[in-house]
Amino acid sequence: MKTVIETQRMILRPFTAEDADDIWPCMTANLARYMRWEPPKNAEDFKQIWQNWQAIQEEGNSYVFVGRMKNNGSLIGLFSAHNFTAPVPRLALWVCEGLQRQGYASEALKGIMHWVGQHFQPEYFSYQVAEQNVASRKLVESLGGKAVGVEEDPKFTLIIYHIPA
Repeated sequence: MKTVIETQRMILRPFTAEDADDIWPCMTANLARYMRWEPPKNAEDFKQIWQNWQAIQEEGNSYVFVGRMKNNGSLIGLFSAHNFTAPVPRLALWVCEGLQRQGYASEALKGIMHWVGQHFQPEYFSYQVAEQNVASRKLVESLGGKAVGVEEDPKFTLIIYHIPA
């Protein structure tokens, strides 16, 4: 099932290979400091990553949505919904550095949660946040998210949130 989600300012659609050249330069060390992954060193390394995204998307229960501005098509970031056919889908995101703190993450997550809710009736959503990532913690809490546990990762401690569906 392919889908396009429209929000007030953006279009969210599943990743395609044509998006790769816009995305990988935005995957910087600074952006990844609170992510479980390290940024790809070059376009070829990124190709291995996005080919995995395509394989996962073909299974039909997870999407890596590319968020683009409605007015000019420029990249905003990536917003993912994993296992959206399960009772507890997991959400994740990153927003390009120059566009952070402008409400795009909240807007995208609301759009994705609405879409998942219309099609799959989840019990709630799961979202993992690095303990030090105060901005993302505030974002999740603004969506009604409640911290329910922690998980240790090699890079940092993750706080596990549940967001009402």
